[in-house]
Amino acid sequence: MTDVRSARAVVISRVEISVFAHATEEEEKVERAVLNMIPKDFARPRPKVQRLKGHHNDPLVRMTMRITKRSAATKMFRSLMRSLSPPDRQRLLDEAVERVDKSGNLYLRLDKQRAYRGGAVLHEADSIRMKFGFRASHGVDPVSYVRACVAEAVDEVEHEAGFLNQ
Repeated sequence: MTDVRSARAVVISRVEISVFAHATEEEEKVERAVLNMIPKDFARPRPKVQRLKGHHNDPLVRMTMRITKRSAATKMFRSLMRSLSPPDRQRLLDEAVERVDKSGNLYLRLDKQRAYRGGAVLHEADSIRMKFGFRASHGVDPVSYVRACVAEAVDEVEHEAGFLNQ
């Protein structure tokens, strides 16, 4: 296997965020939940809004946001890693094979309610969906590469936490 870069050298080319606002939810609160997952010092992307109909013709709104600047996408990934609890970070490592596709995209789902309150928690149902596009070198297995990047980011976060607790 080809060498995997340090987490400090990880390049994430883009982040795509999507979420559904159901008829029983306030669109503004759903948008706020998403924005709470974006670092405060970022320029806030404007969501692209699609008005759809649900299974029973109920109104459904899909919001999507994209961050395509590499430095911002990478910073967002690091910020999210710091926001996740140690068990959720470990879960990402354990589930890397299921969360990474052949193109090197890492897929996460976050609890919408917890995000609205400012917390980042992995959650599969009625969630905020995030797709981080990693840039692996040619010939490197994308799943192994992304898992190694997540592992190094976890180590970095835990080192920072240990340093701050001293």
